[in-house]
Formats: sequence, C-alpha cells, structure tokens
Amino acid sequence: MIRFDNLPPEVMQAMCTPMHQIIPPSASSHQRPPTGALYLGSFSAILDASLLASANITALVQVLDAPWLPSVDAHAKQGIHLESYRLDIMDSTSADIKPHLEATVRWIDEKLRKGRNVLVHCQQGVSRSAAVVIAYLIYTHNMSYDSAFDLVKRKRACVKPNSGFVRALQEWEKQWRPPVSTDMRPEIRRAVTTPVLTRH
Repeated sequence: MIRFDNLPPEVMQAMCTPMHQIIPPSASSHQRPPTGALYLGSFSAILDASLLASANITALVQVLDAPWLPSVDAHAKQGIHLESYRLDIMDSTSADIKPHLEATVRWIDEKLRKGRNVLVHCQQGVSRSAAVVIAYLIYTHNMSYDSAFDLVKRKRACVKPNSGFVRALQEWEKQWRPPVSTDMRPEIRRAVTTPVLTRH
C-alpha cells in the first residue's frame, strides 16, 4: 500500500501521469531496422484510447492480478489494435516474479525489434510493471540492477518495486550478468534499443 502523505512533488506528479517513455524508438540504418519505444505506466493509461493512439502503442504487457481488465476487443472498437501479454501476479513481497521474467522480456524484445511500441503497465506503474522493465534492461542491455533502476526512476520518478521484487531482480542480474571471469557466462544479448540516459 502506497502512502500519499509526504511524497515529493516529482513522485506525486509521476503517479498522476499515466505513462512515461523509458526507451525511445530507434531509426533504421543500413545495419538494422527501426525499433519501437518502451513505455511504463499505470492502469489509467490503457483506459485512455487517445493517449495510446498518440503514442502509437500496439502491444501491452499487463502485470496485474485483476480479472476485469479491458479487453483488446474493446480497444479495437475505438480503432486501437493491441496485442496483449498478461502476467497475473500480485504486488506482494511473497509473490515470485522471477520464473516469469524471461518469457516476458523476450516477448517485449520481440515486439520492439518489429518496430512496435510497447506499454508495460500495472495498477499504479510503481512496482510490478517497473520490475518487468528493469528486468528487460538487465536482460537485453546487460545493465546492473542499480543502473537499470536509476534509469527507470529518472524517467518515472514514482517507481519503487517491492522488496521481494528487488531480491528477485538482484538474483536475475546474477543469472544474466555473472562475473566476467566465470566460464559459465551466458552469451550477451545484443540490444537493438538504446536507453537514453539524460535527465528529464
């Protein structure tokens, strides 16, 4: 449960903003095709058809345990054609998100590589969806947990994965970013998207 008293203004402003762009789209070059943009947001973002259309969102990752999510068919009636990936998980320190991360980030990466813009959202865009986006950055950009968290927080100031998710992400980092000296280091995935490290 998030307490709204004594929150810094930038955190309050972020929580009142439906979504933020974490990774911008990339232009095509002679070496690679263009890639899509990655957004992080709250449930309110998917209720705003004009917002989704303006950002050209065509793929959703819905990190919620709610059975009453708007269907993609409802959006299609408004001219918004979406493909959805659902991850049913509670925002609880006891919820085990790690077994779901690889399939989820691979799905995100596949859509971005096809030039599609992806929105990852949960209820408030604070814990669950932030954890998935951080996992994506660790997996595809070979970032540390701390670096990925700092990047995402600069883009959306209210992000705060719960302590259980933080532990899972730190384990995820060890899985995909083991010491360079180890012989068991997995092959590094080559990201086609590029995080922008400037402050907004």
